[in-house]
Amino acid sequence: MTHHAQTPDTTPHAANRAANQAANRTTNHATARTTNRAANRARSRAAHRAANRGAALLLAGVGALCALCATGCGQVGEALGTSSDRYATACAVVIDGSGSGQEGPEGFDAEEKLNTALPRFLQDRECRTLAFAPITLASEFSDCQQETLDLDPDAEATDDREEVRAAWRAVAAEQARDLLACARRQQPAGSDVLGALDRISHAAPGGDEPFDVLVVSDFIQWDRSFQLRANELTTAESRTAAIDELADQGRLPGLPDTTTVFPSGYGMRFSDDPAEYEGFDAFWTELLEERVNTHVSFDYRQ
Repeated sequence: MTHHAQTPDTTPHAANRAANQAANRTTNHATARTTNRAANRARSRAAHRAANRGAALLLAGVGALCALCATGCGQVGEALGTSSDRYATACAVVIDGSGSGQEGPEGFDAEEKLNTALPRFLQDRECRTLAFAPITLASEFSDCQQETLDLDPDAEATDDREEVRAAWRAVAAEQARDLLACARRQQPAGSDVLGALDRISHAAPGGDEPFDVLVVSDFIQWDRSFQLRANELTTAESRTAAIDELADQGRLPGLPDTTTVFPSGYGMRFSDDPAEYEGFDAFWTELLEERVNTHVSFDYRQ
């Protein structure tokens, strides 16, 4: 088979077609370049407008913050629920569930003391948190417990701060009564005041922060290893010997020296003899203030 080479078309029609095709290609490239330039200019203008809007919003936010601070930066804190006037004191309540806490005249009436002293204590001391510990025969190991409460929590800016605090103090009082009821059910009964104070020491804040502890108890230590007897506290030597024995047994509470103990019901059922009461008071004064190095206040003694 024989192949013949094709001869190029050199007619006038062919030349016109070629010229038109070249013109179309030139027009298309020019149009594309124009479109791209327009798109780039539009993107640049949009980015510029977005940057201006962002800057305007930032300036408006800063202006609003400065306006609040101009009237007192505490208001900023209130809006965020973290005002600088919020309560800060770490507090605790220790509650005696032993038999001596029953209603009078046989006992010192722990529930009545609790209901009277605790609300005043929480308000007076401006307690931010409240931890709980029971007094039982073996206080450190008792399964009676309540979770630590935040008594001045974050709230909406429109909430009344005093109403929020009052509501949480009411919750605290209810939890304290529940703890007392639990401690009273523990058998056999006993009164390990030292163990309860050591247990509550774990709730103390660090550093130099104060720790205020309300102790609703007659402070008559009476557990398996130590019984506080009036005839053994009559002299300074006998009291010191008793405290030395407790220290040797590791029974002294580990409270920090920033602690203030507030007794309620202190010594009420110990003895009617003034001399015996003096020995009782001297014992606890030496133990708490000299050995453990805490402060003692009788603002809620009743």
